[in-house]
Amino acid sequence: MAGRGSEATPDAGNSRVRNKSAKRPYSLLNGIEETASDISSDYMCPVCLDLISEPHMTSCGHTFCRTCLQRSIEVTKRCPKCTFVIANSDLIFPNHIVNQQIQKYKRSQKLKQSLERRNKLTVISELKDFISSDLSSIGEEDLTDMITTLQERKCFLSTKTERTKYELLKLFLSEVCDKKSKQLLNLEREIKTIKGDLENVNNSLSKFEKEENSGEKNKQLSNVPNSQQVSLSEIENDHASTSDIPVEDRNTVEEGFNVPHASYNNPESTSLVAKTKRMRLHFDELHNLYSTLRVGGVNEENVDNDGLLNKFGNCLAKFTQYTSMRPLATIDAGDKNHASSNIASSIEFDKDCEYFAVAGLTKKIRLFDYSTVIKDMVDIHYPCGEMLCDSKISCVSWSSYQKNMLVSSDYDGTVTVWDAFSAQKRHIYHEHQKRCWSVDFNKMDTKLVASGSDDARVKLWHLDKERSVFSLEAKANVCCVQFNPCSRFHLAFGSADHCVHYYDLRSMKEPLKVFKGHRKAVSYVKFISKDEIVSASTDSQLKVWNVNENHCAQSLHGHMNEKNFVGLATDGDYVACGSENNALYVYYKELPKKLFCFRFDQRRLFFDQENKEEESNEFVSAVCWRKGTNIVAAGNSQGVIKILQMV
Repeated sequence: MAGRGSEATPDAGNSRVRNKSAKRPYSLLNGIEETASDISSDYMCPVCLDLISEPHMTSCGHTFCRTCLQRSIEVTKRCPKCTFVIANSDLIFPNHIVNQQIQKYKRSQKLKQSLERRNKLTVISELKDFISSDLSSIGEEDLTDMITTLQERKCFLSTKTERTKYELLKLFLSEVCDKKSKQLLNLEREIKTIKGDLENVNNSLSKFEKEENSGEKNKQLSNVPNSQQVSLSEIENDHASTSDIPVEDRNTVEEGFNVPHASYNNPESTSLVAKTKRMRLHFDELHNLYSTLRVGGVNEENVDNDGLLNKFGNCLAKFTQYTSMRPLATIDAGDKNHASSNIASSIEFDKDCEYFAVAGLTKKIRLFDYSTVIKDMVDIHYPCGEMLCDSKISCVSWSSYQKNMLVSSDYDGTVTVWDAFSAQKRHIYHEHQKRCWSVDFNKMDTKLVASGSDDARVKLWHLDKERSVFSLEAKANVCCVQFNPCSRFHLAFGSADHCVHYYDLRSMKEPLKVFKGHRKAVSYVKFISKDEIVSASTDSQLKVWNVNENHCAQSLHGHMNEKNFVGLATDGDYVACGSENNALYVYYKELPKKLFCFRFDQRRLFFDQENKEEESNEFVSAVCWRKGTNIVAAGNSQGVIKILQMV
């Protein structure tokens, strides 16, 4: 066979090896002059590359090991180094001189190795013993030379040590000086920037004071009464008309019991003292933000310094604008006999913020009239509409165009489009194979809906189609999905791979961005603006991303979230999320720490009245912002819904 014929025989292989060895003799090791490696290479056999054993010399003058040389002559009949023809082994002779040198070299190596193995103290001790025992044989001149040599060695070692110390000191101090000089330059630059900003602020305050003073003077002049036209009876009647009204009745508003008063003024939140106190409490975070905005871009060209200062001023004003939350209304939508099924998984306001839907594990979607809920004095509120579902609801979303249109996703993987006011189903989609966690209406293309599921798919639905128009294969369970509110083509979703994926619907083969940074599954994504996304994860962190950048812009932390969906909402500046300690946390997007939190009252059932609060498993499960206001709706795992106002 051809395969076998191509195999080489052992003899042929040996001949090949012989020819190769004859044509390419081994080269000597390269030694370094006046070193042990150079000496050892002189006594090294070019054939076996080891120390020559039984040195024998050829008639051409080269020395090898006896066995190596005999083997080479038997095979090639030539000198291994210069290929001089050697007929037989009788033409080689012992090299006694090289043999003596090799023996001396071996003894010196053994002595050197033994000295290296000895302890330093042992060597010194032996030296002392030698000097003391043979002192009589050492002359005065020799002793003086020895002392001089030792002193010189001592002086050399001492000088070398001191020099090394000062060389290191020089290097260290030079680097410290350079570092501090750079810090000083940066500090001077920062101080210059701060002084410039302070001067601009003082100029602005001076303008305000001048305007206020001129306005106050004009007001005083215009309000000077004509004493001839005012009678004493008019003054008495006016005093009587105001003094007869109780103080508390003067501040009442006719709109309702729980409606925030138009003249409501919390001195703790509006006074400059309270704002200053809050600013100093978070001074480090604010300082870092100021440094990032103002100092970081000082050397850059075309930087709008006034714009950056104004941006930081807006951040500072918004950060200190609110200090707490107060409840406006409470809805107890839970079933007191089935606590495990009371979780409010989703709360959403309609496009006009007149109605809000509450859905969850009760298999019901309840509609509430916001104005009615706010005006009622009691906490017993009945829904104005109710939709019965076949499975537990995970998410709801209102249409931004048709007021009555609502879409829901459930634990069976079904996506349902409702007429919310008639409680009728318009479309039912059954394509998801596992639990569907999230659903969202496109704000621009109002007939387009997106859904994400545990089957690792994001599906797009069009209300004029009976089936999905596109299915995106994700690599992990999809936990949340949302359209960019300012674009009909952009979509973000979070999944169990710890990432936020951002896609353009016109090119779904690859994502525009994949934001990495969370340590666990991403449970929520919300758009703060057209270019900013906030994501929530079960690693107890919120992260703010810019769709034009790859890195995280800010990490928000303080709440607890390790295993549950706790809700997420934003109004464009503030971010609200739930926590597994049954509290609602509010953050400002530019700063990492919470502004404040509101704790839900623990709901106690009849059979666990003695349970302590820290033993409770209750958590905030849904959050929604009422668009354009400082009102937040939040629900917890017991079905309690709170309408809260930031004050």
